[in-house]
Amino acid sequence: MEFDFSEDYRLLADQLRRALEEAAPLEAARKTVDTGQINVTAWELLGEMGILASGISTDFGGNGLGPLPVCLAAEAIGWSVAAIPTASLYHATPLIQSCGSPEQQDRWLPALASGSATACVATDSALAVEDDHITGVISPVSGGTGASVAIVRANNQLWLVDMAENAVEQEALESRDPGRQLCRITFRNTPATRMTGDDADLALNHAVVCVAFEQIGGASRALNGAIDYSRERRAFGQTIGSYQAIKHKLADIWTKIEIARAHAMYAAWSLGTGAVDLPLAAAAARASATEAYLFAAQETLQVHGGYGFTFESDSHLFYRRARALAACYGPAVEWRSRLAARLIAGETTKH
Repeated sequence: MEFDFSEDYRLLADQLRRALEEAAPLEAARKTVDTGQINVTAWELLGEMGILASGISTDFGGNGLGPLPVCLAAEAIGWSVAAIPTASLYHATPLIQSCGSPEQQDRWLPALASGSATACVATDSALAVEDDHITGVISPVSGGTGASVAIVRANNQLWLVDMAENAVEQEALESRDPGRQLCRITFRNTPATRMTGDDADLALNHAVVCVAFEQIGGASRALNGAIDYSRERRAFGQTIGSYQAIKHKLADIWTKIEIARAHAMYAAWSLGTGAVDLPLAAAAARASATEAYLFAAQETLQVHGGYGFTFESDSHLFYRRARALAACYGPAVEWRSRLAARLIAGETTKH
């Protein structure tokens, strides 16, 4: 069974990486640490390349290409450590696509496809609802700053809130990774519309598979930087890459990345084909990619020695992003527990 991307997808992945390297170089990511500003150029680029529209039906302004282009874009985003609101692309868009009413889809999907609107999801906190009005506080919310619409949970149902309403307050929160902004949102008897579907699992699995690709992209870039540094930095008359301790460290990082890549490729195949084993595949991809990026970010920082702890080094960019991605959508241990529970219950993968 072949799970690799086709030649066309490989060409698209190469184009995405080149385009984002130009629109969102590492220097831009370093500036984001100081400014906390989103890279609008990179976000608009994804819109121009059709990535924002790829998971959206043609009935609502999308191109109907499915989730695979988004997975490829996620790896390129991870490679560039770009500061863009990925929660809108990874999670909110498929959630409105699968659970939104026809009116909600007609209102928001064309705007999300064009990039003129962004959305956030905060379904972990239960809010109060009365007469189609939401009250309560949700925090922290990734991608909530400047979002046009929010998806929240109240009375065990999903609700959609237009963030332009006056009865919504947003407060920016400090984030370890300023490229992934966090905020607190307060609803004060805010009008909301109930979503018709309540099966949020498909959109959640879509999100964690995309995040897995982003983690692999970031881990791969961190490894490449460490390899280049080990070929230049000399100690005791030799490049540090000639010492076994460094070789073994780099080999261990590569091994974890490739294990995560295998899980992510299978999860992408399950996502694209609608396979019944998607929950298993997504959980394995999430857990392995989180472990790989955290390990890569920590160990490549050590390869750089004292220089790795300075602001001039790129190491802190990958460390910040690795920690931020590990914290979203639940920790790796939670996804391992989900995976174990399904396996103990007798579920197996198709391949």
